[in-house]
Amino acid sequence: AVWKWLLERGSPFAGELIFDPFLGSGTTMVAAEQLGRICYGMEISEKYVAVTLQRLTDMGLEPRLEGHA
Repeated sequence: AVWKWLLERGSPFAGELIFDPFLGSGTTMVAAEQLGRICYGMEISEKYVAVTLQRLTDMGLEPRLEGHA
């Protein structure tokens, strides 16, 4: 709820872009999806990427990986 509140203040309109350069477990991406925002994120840790992908899949989404090595 706190993260959604923060995103609503920084990005007041649906469809806006959110960028999280330190994605972690994907909390920003989940909140952005719930608010109708488009989120791009980067994460160096493969373990955290796996957590984020699982969270988004559990929400019924089809996350995309881009630019991974």
